[in-house]
Amino acid sequence: MILKNFWAHRRQNGFVFVEIALIAILSFYLIDNITVWAYGRYFCQAAGEFEKEHLLVGQTARLTPITTEADTAWQESSEEASIRIMSAEEYPKVMASLFAFRDEVRALPEVQSVCLTHEFIGDGTGSWRYHAMAPEADTTRTCSTYMDRFCLNECYFETMGLTAVAGASPSAESLSRETTPGSVVISRSLALQLFGTADVVGRRVVDIDYKPGPDGMDVQQTTHRTVAGVVEDVKPVEYERFHYIAFYPYSVLASNTPRMLIRLKPEADAGEFIAKHAQTVTTGTYAFASLMVYKDYLEKNIRTSDQYIILTLLGTLGLLFALNVVLGTLGTFWLQIRKRTEDLGIMRSFGAKRRHLFWMIWGKGALLTLLACIVGQFIWLQFAVSNGLADGGVRATSLRENDWVNTFWLHFLIVCAVQYLLLLAIVTIGISVPTLLAMYKRPVEALHHE
Repeated sequence: MILKNFWAHRRQNGFVFVEIALIAILSFYLIDNITVWAYGRYFCQAAGEFEKEHLLVGQTARLTPITTEADTAWQESSEEASIRIMSAEEYPKVMASLFAFRDEVRALPEVQSVCLTHEFIGDGTGSWRYHAMAPEADTTRTCSTYMDRFCLNECYFETMGLTAVAGASPSAESLSRETTPGSVVISRSLALQLFGTADVVGRRVVDIDYKPGPDGMDVQQTTHRTVAGVVEDVKPVEYERFHYIAFYPYSVLASNTPRMLIRLKPEADAGEFIAKHAQTVTTGTYAFASLMVYKDYLEKNIRTSDQYIILTLLGTLGLLFALNVVLGTLGTFWLQIRKRTEDLGIMRSFGAKRRHLFWMIWGKGALLTLLACIVGQFIWLQFAVSNGLADGGVRATSLRENDWVNTFWLHFLIVCAVQYLLLLAIVTIGISVPTLLAMYKRPVEALHHE
């Protein structure tokens, strides 16, 4: 019945088909981005996510003028130059005031652990694009990794709340003091991706850095390292999907105003701690420029990130686009059904039930939407194939086949299904209002409809 009705009004249906097909083509990119972002933000949560309410992030600030020559050089130079200038004897002297401030915070009764660091999970300083890792025995199997650096002897892993994989790695406390030259700590997902197991301590890996060359092409730089430990998965960035993280130990801090991570005891209240100590803890040389709960820090980072701003813009455009589509579809079907009011009246006068009429009209709309989506999705598929996306992505080092987003066909089919359901919902709205109004007219009134 639906197909017969569809063919009988093929000219009118052709105009509707073209309209929905154009909507399908224009909306696919938008729906793709929003689907992937929503998956990464709300559904792709690591099993080993740490407890965040009792972790604080503080920015240290120096209150007194810099006086020593070595300290001046430390502040004004780059990280590499700083490390070169500071000798093993000078470093403790220059940093003594900072370490005294750290120890004062550590001595507070609500504090469980403290760590001075420049980078930590969630601060957004790491990068996926220019770094990858591979097993030393098979350098063709590379995986893009997120880099995170920590300073030795600063209780990084236990303060951050990262836990070592039980039975396959030294404890978090031991990893924070890892001093083996060329060592690296990796996440469980990265270990599984590279070796197929989390029991990888002692195995050798190759770091691959991609540096822009003079001709614009990437130049590979490789470093061989030994896996010192494996920690449970955690998301490096809230809106990212992947848990492939490599942690690199450094012997010294890069500046004299690093950030401070503070892990509170379970019974402590983070809000009360901040209100009580944010302005009062000071050595006279150092104090907190800011102090906030780690969850609030993440939200602030997300709101100010380029990706969040872009996705917010896409979401706004998506809402406006959906509103226009709903109104346009409503108008299109309203005109079509008004022209068929007399037909509906005749069918009602011969005993046709309202629900049968509704499903007939809705079925035609669902079929039109399906055919239009197939056309739009086929066009986007040709674009994906021509740009190499169907072969695993533009960069061969981004092997993340454990994630549905990088399993191209699964990703493509999920986005196609989401698009079809969204457009079908919009078409249903456009069909339901005028159809119900027409069907609930008395047959005599419908037969007099012009």
